[in-house]
Amino acid sequence: MKETKNSTATQSEPEKILVIRLSAIGDVVRTVPAVDAIRQIFPAATIHWLVEDRCAAILKGFPAVDELKQVPRKGWKKMGLLKRIPAVFRFIRGLRREKYSLVIDFHGILKSGLYARLSGCKRRAGYPKPIAKEWNTLFTNEKIPAVTGVMSRYDRNFLLPRYFDRNVTEQNPGLPVSAEDRKKAESFLAKYGIGLKTAIFLYPGTSSRGRYKRWSPENYGKLADMIQLQLQLPVLVGWGPGEENIVDRMLETANAAPVVLPSTSMKELAAFIGASRVFVGGDTGPMHISSLMGTPVVTIFGPSDPVVNEPARFTPFKIVTIKADCSPCRNKKCPHLKCLTAVTPETVMAALSELMQKIESCDCH
Repeated sequence: MKETKNSTATQSEPEKILVIRLSAIGDVVRTVPAVDAIRQIFPAATIHWLVEDRCAAILKGFPAVDELKQVPRKGWKKMGLLKRIPAVFRFIRGLRREKYSLVIDFHGILKSGLYARLSGCKRRAGYPKPIAKEWNTLFTNEKIPAVTGVMSRYDRNFLLPRYFDRNVTEQNPGLPVSAEDRKKAESFLAKYGIGLKTAIFLYPGTSSRGRYKRWSPENYGKLADMIQLQLQLPVLVGWGPGEENIVDRMLETANAAPVVLPSTSMKELAAFIGASRVFVGGDTGPMHISSLMGTPVVTIFGPSDPVVNEPARFTPFKIVTIKADCSPCRNKKCPHLKCLTAVTPETVMAALSELMQKIESCDCH
């Protein structure tokens, strides 16, 4: 970029930038503020985002990005090897035709490094070890200064914009939820007599890979009763594909039935979260969506690291976690999950009440 007193990197201003964060939903959402900062730093550049098709929907319409380059992972999986190989090469040729002048790799793994290198771009910025993993450092030729210590993913992502301008500030750009999606959410709520910013939104599910981070559906059912009895507020329950059984188990426990959302797209889910007063859920993509939608968060952490995975600090939040001698960890086959089973509905209810008092007293919601 053009050299200024605020600049860390001093090369010429890039005309076309490719940012890379391929997956998963929560990680893609946590990269949005950093990519928005890249737009602040390079307002005249064309910016593309390389993202896997399964995670692209939440980004469509994001104004900081001119185009999404979707890796057709789902389509490639359906192909036989003889068809998949030429399809991958066609995709790479398409990237090379863009003639990027700068690639910024927010993902930091082997796959993202290969995309960066195969794009043909000569200038490729990324992380050093130990942030970068799986030989990723072999494919980047500009690296941020080495950092030590544990930091949140939001802070880690923001190291890359600050490499280009050390004084750039983090903001909440929100998510590109359409007026149509918001209207659908508002119409559904109106049918149940629920006003905007009145309901407590519960999200009891996780992806199948993240089920070791899932608080029990029965606890969510008890919590839903407490909210309706003690706070006299409506409860909404969100869910995603494959999570129907989780909601069923929750409803079997709850005495006062909460309002369960219909099947939604990711943008529609974001609209419902944005229309709610507080979000309550685990370490999931929807929790991070809530942060960017400006809805305060109560999040229940078991094995998740409460620093690395904390919600965005620009939206009020409260983390409920019980310290165990073995947490944080990533043991997906943990036989006891005592870090989660020790969290009671009463503990979460107390955190929710405390957060609501805080946001009402400071008028920050």
